[in-house]
This record gives sequence, C-alpha cells and structure tokens, in this order.
Amino acid sequence: MAAAPKMFSYAAAAASGVVANILLGLSSLYWKELAAIPATTLLGYRIILSLVTLSIVMASLGRFKAIQRRITRKNLRIHSAAAALVVINWGTFIWASIHHHVVESGLGYLVAPFITIGSGILFFNDAINKIRRLSLMTIVAAVLILIAGSSELSHWVYLTIGVTWGLYTWLKKISSLDAFEGLLCETTVLCVILPVLMFVPPLTMQLPKPLPVHSMAMLAAAGLVSVVPLWLFAKAASGLPLSTMGLFQFVLPTTQLIVALAFYRQSISINTMICFCAIWIALLAIVSEPFLQRLILTSKKDCE
Repeated sequence: MAAAPKMFSYAAAAASGVVANILLGLSSLYWKELAAIPATTLLGYRIILSLVTLSIVMASLGRFKAIQRRITRKNLRIHSAAAALVVINWGTFIWASIHHHVVESGLGYLVAPFITIGSGILFFNDAINKIRRLSLMTIVAAVLILIAGSSELSHWVYLTIGVTWGLYTWLKKISSLDAFEGLLCETTVLCVILPVLMFVPPLTMQLPKPLPVHSMAMLAAAGLVSVVPLWLFAKAASGLPLSTMGLFQFVLPTTQLIVALAFYRQSISINTMICFCAIWIALLAIVSEPFLQRLILTSKKDCE
C-alpha cells in the first residue's frame, strides 16, 4: 500500500514538470495579446510584477529570513550575472512572440542545453564521451546549416535565446540558491537598475493610450506568467531525479513549434524542420545516455 502514495507523488511531480514547460511554450500567445505595448515596456513591467509576485510568495512561505542567510557574495555575483542574461532572454522572447518569430524562440530553447553542457566542459572540465561528442557535433552542424540554408528565420533570435538561457541555466547550477530565491535575487537587481535604464530613449514604462481594460488586466498577470511555471518546476524538481527532469527540456521547444505552426501560421522550410529534428534527436541521445549506460551494464551482468 505504501507504494501507491509514492507513485502518486511521482506522477504529480512529473505532471508539474510537463505543465510548467507547456505553460512557458504557450506564453508566446499571452505576449502576442499584448502586442499593442512595446516589447521593452512589457519587459519592464514583467520585471516589476515578477518581483512583487515573488515577494508575496516568499513572504507567505516565511522564507525571507532563510534567503538572507543564504545570500553570500559569491551568490550575489552569480545572480547579478544571471540577471543580465535573463533580461536579455525575456526581452528577446517577448519580441519574438509579438513579431511572429516563435519557431526561432523554440529553436533557441532547444539549442540552450548545448550551451549549458559546453559551459560545463569548458569551465569545469566535465567528462565528454563518444555519445556526447557526437551529439554536440550534430547540434553545431545543424545550427550552421540553419544559418546557411534557412533564410525565413531571424537567426539572431534563436542564437540569443539559446546562448542566454544556456548560460543562465549553467549559472543556476553553480548557485546554492533555489529557483525562487535565485529569481527573487535577479529581479531585485533588475528593479534596482531599471530606473537608470529608463533614461535610455527606447525604454519607457509609459503605456500606450487608450489601452483596453482587458489588456490592463492581462498585463497585471505578467508576474504570474513568470512565477507559476517556476513554482511547478520547483514542485517537479523536489519529487523527481535530475535525469528525469532532463527529459522535460524537450516539451518547451516542441510546444513552441506547435504554437508557431498552429496559431501564428509561421512558415517553416524543410531545411529548418530537418535541423530542428536533428537537434531534438541529438539532445535526446545526451539525456538518454545515463539510461543507456545502465541498460548496457544490466545486459553485461545478465550475460555473465
């Protein structure tokens, strides 16, 4: 009987991970509905409202004292750098959602794990076996083929999203703060420098007039758009092994591709689709590597 609650808990955690990625993939449609507002203005409101929402969540959970003890100089440096990466990532994603470049944003999140893995190899001399080497070479080749042969894409979008999210994920791995604490630290840093950024001519917090009531109501939910998937991610991470969490990274880019084709009617060439599938399969090989090695070891033991 004890196995039933454990199985239910595992299923709930897995469902949380899947739903979190689907919500992030579908969030393009949310930003599209706010296309009347400039992307930079939406970014400013997303930063402020994310901080407000996170502060309410952290206060309700009584976690402010704990985070004060856990913020070290090292963590502050890490999350200040992460703040710079996440603001570029968020801004690019919002721009892509408004301007119908969702295939590119999906590709960006598909490429991001390559950047994360590459950073680990480069900075921490992480081990790289034949499967990883072949998979990483496949991803590099696919990106080069995309740049050379997919003229319908805005290449800077997926390259920016891929690099910023990949490095952001890597920084989060070397921090001792959890997802909520880290994002709270990052949005605080961004809110501190936001008034300074407002002096840059294209950036403004002024909303266009007249703005419909439903648009104002949707904009007010910008903090929830960031925090709800984060909460679901945290729920999944607490109940699942890291190897299983890795499988969820395919859900977001796949959801983005479906959204791009079904809702945006974005054109996509055969070259782009082939490269998308090649990167998808290469990442699957990397994520499946621990399972494959376990299967090989089990087979060897059975043979003996």
